[in-house]
Amino acid sequence: MKTADLLRDPELRLRALACPERLDRPVRQVFVTDMPDPGRYLDGGELVLTGVMWRRGPYDSAPFVGVLAAKRIAALAAGEAFQPVPDDLVEACDRYGVPLVAVPGETPLSRLMAIVVRRLDAEVADPGVPVASHASLLARLPGETRRGFRHEVLGAVIAYDRDVRSDLLGTLTEFLACSGSWTTCARRLNVHVNTLRYRIRRIEELTGRDLSTLDDRVDLLLALRA
Repeated sequence: MKTADLLRDPELRLRALACPERLDRPVRQVFVTDMPDPGRYLDGGELVLTGVMWRRGPYDSAPFVGVLAAKRIAALAAGEAFQPVPDDLVEACDRYGVPLVAVPGETPLSRLMAIVVRRLDAEVADPGVPVASHASLLARLPGETRRGFRHEVLGAVIAYDRDVRSDLLGTLTEFLACSGSWTTCARRLNVHVNTLRYRIRRIEELTGRDLSTLDDRVDLLLALRA
């Protein structure tokens, strides 16, 4: 699917604000964030949804959009539940070539995300193409199955992050990306190794998984990517 397809849906009432000529970029997945720097969680091709809660002032827009541009996202959709999309965000998207659409307050981001997920799920892969990686294997599973697995494995971590405003999910992502290297991961996260060990223990408590075992690492990795 493409972001341009969503703009043609009259019920969503989306408006193009920047780089409308680029709204035909293919959307590979959808990602919701209000982090000022979500770069570590982006692979490219995402439709990024944001409530713009990361913005404290006009100076925040350029760094945020710069990260999205570097990751080659498909487009940015900014919610207007609390205020109109600020001019500095529009200007930053124009400068970096990131397509930007406004999501009116009456269209919840959760609803837009559900629509995008449903449309992406409908774009099933060719069954004749061989499965050669865990990513292609996951892509063959129904979206509901993937989301159910993710919730079962990571639901407690996601809820904890939301309730106490932590980022255990980001720590887990980085830890697995570092193949479980404590020193490398601590350096990348810019924290002391003891702090990292505390976070990993908390993740293990919340998930009931043991990150020293390969089987549990695989479960957590697949849940992150589901």
